[in-house]
Formats: sequence, C-alpha cells, structure tokens
Amino acid sequence: MKPPLKQRLLSGEICTGTFLLFLSGGDVVQFLAGLGLDYLILDMEHGSLDLGRARETILAARACGVAPLVRVAEAQYGLITRALDAGAEGIVLPRVETPQQCRDLVRCARYAPDGERGVTTFAGHNDFAPVADVPGFLAERNRNILLMVQIETRTGLNHRSEILSEAGIDGCLVGTGDLAFSLGCPGQTNHPDVIAGAESVFATCRDNGQLYTLPIRTPDDTARWQAAGMTMMTLSTDGGLLAAGARQFLSSVNRHRAPSAETVKGS
Repeated sequence: MKPPLKQRLLSGEICTGTFLLFLSGGDVVQFLAGLGLDYLILDMEHGSLDLGRARETILAARACGVAPLVRVAEAQYGLITRALDAGAEGIVLPRVETPQQCRDLVRCARYAPDGERGVTTFAGHNDFAPVADVPGFLAERNRNILLMVQIETRTGLNHRSEILSEAGIDGCLVGTGDLAFSLGCPGQTNHPDVIAGAESVFATCRDNGQLYTLPIRTPDDTARWQAAGMTMMTLSTDGGLLAAGARQFLSSVNRHRAPSAETVKGS
C-alpha cells in the first residue's frame, strides 16, 4: 500500500492528479489510475456529484491506490465528516478569505484535540476492518488528513499570511480562474497579476512548510510551476483532459482533410 498522499508530497515526491467535475464512478477511477494519476479531487462545489456517488468513487479510488480528495462548497460539518469517513484523504475548501474559515475546516475535519470531528471506526476510512488501537488510528488520521484552502479572491490574497498561519492547514490551492476575475482580468489565468498573486501565496506556503498547487491548464505550464517547487501537479479538470484529447484528434483530422469540391473548383 502506498503511503498517504500528504506524506508523499511533503517528502518532495511529485504527484499528479485532476479535478473530477463531470466524471465519477469505479470505471473512471480505474481508467485514471491506469494512466498513472496519484490523486483525484472530487468537485462538490461546481459539479453535480452527490454524496452517494462521491462515496462510491472514493471507495473505488482507495481500492486502486489513488488518493481521493473532496472539494466541498463550504466548511459544513456533515459533508466534511461523511466524506472523510467514506475514505477521502483530504478536503479542499474554496473561497477562503478569513482565518475563521480555516478554523471551521479544522474543527470539522480533525479529531480532538485538534478539532471536533465525531468518531466512527466502521467506515471506508478504515476499509470496514476492526480497529484494535483506536487512539492510534485517530492520531494517524489527524496526522495524514490533507487540508487545503483555496485562495482565489483579492481579499483572500491580501489576507494570505493570516489564513495560512492557522494551525492545521496543510497547504493552499490558488484558484486562478476566480482570482483572475477578482483582479479584473477574467479568463486571463496567466495574466501577470494572477501569476504574481499565485507566486506570493506560494512564497508564504514555502515559508510555512506547506504544500501548494493550482489548476494546470496547458502542458507548457508544468515546467514553470515545477521549477517553483510545486510537487502537487493538478490538472484543471477531467473536462480539460477530454477537451485536450478531442482537440488533438480534430486538429489531426483537419490537417489531413481533403479539399472540398468547391474549393478545388474555385482554385
């Protein structure tokens, strides 16, 4: 069995993953595991995934050796605890602008003394197996659950130091799409102001010994962020993966498309 994703990332191992916005289920997970991805972020902020389908996907990911993470819409106790009980290795919380949101996340996701999460020892997070050492199991979960906040607004950017200094936060995902909108350049995720904002967040994370990532939209972006020390390489969405493959195919078809009769006649 592979070590927890959080341990692998903190040791400096480069791990790759993607958001699941459209796709879910065991067959999808097996396919992506076969491609070599290390983690999947189930999107319950923008996607239509319900908790039952998320649970099935989480269990399949664990069986395939892929780390399942869940992006929730807010720090809601019931959703976070059920996602973690199902076997999610971490939680991603979007649109974080205040330290209180971080404290709410930690409270919901970690057991005492670090938080207030309720205890069950018969669930996906222990593969429904008997737990002989309950205190040891709870301590291990507290240690290896990955809690990531998203900074993706001007307000969050301005408060990055306070946000990322909160105990129990393991790292940050910079949401460059929303950040571009907030900074007045919607759709321009590589705008200099957006890149500068991301780099300032990453610098704070490095100072704190935290992980950091952002959605990678083109292969050309990987070298820049690997050079910046990023070990968590996150493809923007499963839709981006599908679109890239479709574009490559259609481009190839169009390059070799025979000229139409009208084009030949008019030449």
